Amino acid sequence: MSISQIFLETAADAKVGFTIAAIIGYCLYRIIAITNRRRLKEPEDFNESTNNVVYTDEYDNYKLILVIRTDLKMGKGKVAAQCAHAAVAAYKAAIKHPKILQSWEECGQAKITVKVDSEDALKEIAKQARAVGLLSNVIQDAGHTQIAPGSRTVCAIGPGPAPLIDQVTGHLKLF
Repeated sequence: MSISQIFLETAADAKVGFTIAAIIGYCLYRIIAITNRRRLKEPEDFNESTNNVVYTDEYDNYKLILVIRTDLKMGKGKVAAQCAHAAVAAYKAAIKHPKILQSWEECGQAKITVKVDSEDALKEIAKQARAVGLLSNVIQDAGHTQIAPGSRTVCAIGPGPAPLIDQVTGHLKLF
């Protein structure tokens, strides 16, 4: 048997071995994904000490709502920056609730902007969100550019179950 024949047989064996390893790896990946998904849907570790944040497996659609004040007459760039601040704050808050975060990520991390016309309306939406167990973060501007320091500009509601968020923000118009 020549060296080239040995090399060809070894290469063929390596391809078969690689293919088998890839199939086994994919199967393990799927098993772990299914196990994690099932574990995610088990509400066994809901704890009242988590500020009454709601996680439930009866919802399969999660989203984040950004409530923007229109009475401040912020420019497009300012609104974008304030929404970015709110989205980051919402993500940081959700890190403490991994099941909520994972569910939102699995749903595509939906982000929707709606509008209110006053600070009082913004504060009321935040209060209602907290009352039903949703994450809520109100952003206050530093006042370096267009608006007064401390102005409440955007409120992030969620991420959380879409039907629950809709109870709080469903009546608001899209921005």
